[in-house]
Amino acid sequence: MPEGPEDVRTLVRRAPLSFVGTVTRLGDARLTDVPVDERTAVVQVDTVLHAPEAFQKLAGNEVTVQLSADLEPPAVGEAAAFFTDGMVYGDSLAVTEVGRLPADDVQENIDMVARTADAMPFSPIERDLADEDMVAHAAEADAVVVGTVVGLEQMTADQPSEHYPDWWRARIDVTTVEQGQVEPGPLDVLYPNSLDFRWYKAPKPRASQEGVWILHATEGELRAWAPFQILHPDDHQPVQKLDTLQAARR
Repeated sequence: MPEGPEDVRTLVRRAPLSFVGTVTRLGDARLTDVPVDERTAVVQVDTVLHAPEAFQKLAGNEVTVQLSADLEPPAVGEAAAFFTDGMVYGDSLAVTEVGRLPADDVQENIDMVARTADAMPFSPIERDLADEDMVAHAAEADAVVVGTVVGLEQMTADQPSEHYPDWWRARIDVTTVEQGQVEPGPLDVLYPNSLDFRWYKAPKPRASQEGVWILHATEGELRAWAPFQILHPDDHQPVQKLDTLQAARR
């Protein structure tokens, strides 16, 4: 069984939901349409460690956990930190275990919440992982700048297909160039304004919005509209993240 803070980080990255819970039944499930075997457990959630917003108030509820085949099944009455994925929601919640730690291994994280403004015990770990991802993403970008949106323009009103990105152009007044062959001053950046599932996570610049912009060279015919584009959720960051980026590069 993994031990130590580095393993907690690895598990948080792998699992969208983790909690400390107590096993109440083995070979049973709360959902009738979930297959049951000797590695199916019903677990009472004691403390949610990290979770999507919809599942942050699971404490006090029972969930069904399909236990990992790589770990020794816990005993009834045993408490542990469960790291899970594959959520199925009905009258209750069913998840698949991807990792487990002794409950004592995460008690320090739980105690820390009472002394901070963090919403959940693993919030600091999630922030660190997000910063690591942002730094890695920026390293692969064609330019990174700090600037303010000073203009917005829709490039075409036509929607030739259901999933058309609805291209808009933002003009950014660049004040700081952290990376890339860019000069301070006005810079045009293309972005998809569509809320279609293919595009809804892309940044949607707003008038007067300030930030760190992680830019990628526009290719093909779209380059006639702007030299750079933003498509990835990490392509816009608060200005304060420039310090994080610079510190990681020292």
